Amino acid sequence: MTTVQLKSKIQKAIDNVAENVLPEILDFINSIQNQPSNKPDVDKFIDKFFKEDDNLLICLAE
Repeated sequence: MTTVQLKSKIQKAIDNVAENVLPEILDFINSIQNQPSNKPDVDKFIDKFFKEDDNLLICLAE
């Protein structure tokens, strides 16, 4: 998958997120923006994110 495709999918997912979750997403993006890629941390965040907001997962599945 290309970078453009990934960014598009991320944008679509963000568009379907509950408004109260957006600050957490922004905080996470800001925290990793200037750091080297650390896949385990990203995986932990994604797992936590989906566990905390089951409605998000449902929206993304639609």
